[in-house]
Amino acid sequence: MVEGVPPTATDEAVTHSVKMGLWKSDGGFDAYVPHAMAKLARLPRGAALLAGLAVLTLVVALDGAGRSFGLRLVPFYVPLLCVMSWALPRRWAIGFAIVTAIVALLPDIWASPTAPAAATAGNALFRAAAYIFLALLIAAYRRAYDEADYRAMYDGLTGALNKLPFQAAVVRHLTAARRGRQTLLAACIDLDGFKAINASYGAAAGDAALCAVSQEAMSAVRGSDLVGRLGGDKFGFLLGAASTQNAEGLAHLLHQRVTTTLVKSGLPLTCSMGALIVGPDTILTEADLFESAHALMRRAKAEGKGTVLTEAAPGS
Repeated sequence: MVEGVPPTATDEAVTHSVKMGLWKSDGGFDAYVPHAMAKLARLPRGAALLAGLAVLTLVVALDGAGRSFGLRLVPFYVPLLCVMSWALPRRWAIGFAIVTAIVALLPDIWASPTAPAAATAGNALFRAAAYIFLALLIAAYRRAYDEADYRAMYDGLTGALNKLPFQAAVVRHLTAARRGRQTLLAACIDLDGFKAINASYGAAAGDAALCAVSQEAMSAVRGSDLVGRLGGDKFGFLLGAASTQNAEGLAHLLHQRVTTTLVKSGLPLTCSMGALIVGPDTILTEADLFESAHALMRRAKAEGKGTVLTEAAPGS
C-alpha cells in the first residue's frame, strides 16, 4: 500500500503515529501509555489472539492453584480482556469476552464441585454480560482512536499524507536510503492557475481537481513511495529510484501523468514541478531537500509554467 493512501476500513487501520515515527515519549508512565496502545494495535490479529488465550490459560491455572492459599486472581481477567478488546476486531473481542467468562468459572467449579448448576450458569451469564459490555466499550474507544489518528495522518480531501506525517516519514526514508545506498527523488508540484479556478468555477471544481491529481499521482508511484499534501495546491513526493537516470525519468513520468489528468479535467490548469535527485551521500536534511525542490518548482513557474525542472542535490 502506498503510504499516502488511506486504509480501506477503520478495523484495518493501524496506529500511524508510531508506524510513521511521529510519536516520541517525553518520559513518565502516562507518556508511555499511548505508545503501548499504538504498539498493541499493530499486532497481527492471529498472534494477538493466541497470546491472549495463552495468558488466559495461565491466569486460570494460577487462579485455581491460588485457591489453596486463599488467593484469587479474578481481578486479572478484566485487564486482560481490556487489552484483547483493544488488539482484536470487535467480533473477536466479543468472542474472547465470552470465552473468558466461561473459563473464569473453572477455578470456582474446581473449588466447589457440588455447587448448584443454576447458580453456576447464572454466574456465567452475568459475568459474560459484563465482559461483553466491557469489550464493546473498549472496541468503541479503539474505533474512535483509529478515526482520530487517521484524520491526523491523512488529508481529508485528497487522501494524501498531511504535511507533518509526510515530513516525519521523509526523515525516516532518508535515513534508510543512506544506510542502503539508495537514490531518491524529492519533488514538489504546484497547480498553475489554481486560484483562478476557485474564483471562476467554484471551490467544488478546485477540490475535484486536487482529488484527481492526488489519486493519479498515488497510482503512479510504488508502494514504498511517499505522497503528501503540503498545503493548498502543493504536493510533495519522495520516490525510490534505481539510479540518477531512473530518478529523472520518474520525475518526467509523474509530471506527465499529472498533466494528462489536468487536461482530462477540462479545466485550464497546468502543473509545475521541481525535482531533486538525492544520492546516498547528500548532506541535505529533509527541510533542505524540499526547500530546494520548492525553489526548483518556482523556477519552473517562472520559466513558463507547466514544466518540470530536475537537479542533483548537493553531495549526490
